[in-house]
Amino acid sequence: MKEKLTPQYNDAVKQIKTAILQSQAKALASVNQEQLALYYGIGRYISFNTRKGFWGKDAITSISKQLQAEMPGLFCCFI
Repeated sequence: MKEKLTPQYNDAVKQIKTAILQSQAKALASVNQEQLALYYGIGRYISFNTRKGFWGKDAITSISKQLQAEMPGLFCCFI
């Protein structure tokens, strides 16, 4: 059975719930921003080394396989 709360308690619940949801949204936005910065940096690094000819034809595949072996479950399917 649901207990009937006073308007003051209902207001407190509403304010706390709003604060939690806002904080969760900010945290998710921060994580997304950090991931975008990471992927941009990785892409720039790969592009630089590929364009300058530092890496051969199968370098990306080899790097991807080693990363997947060393960090299982972290990467899905980049290649």
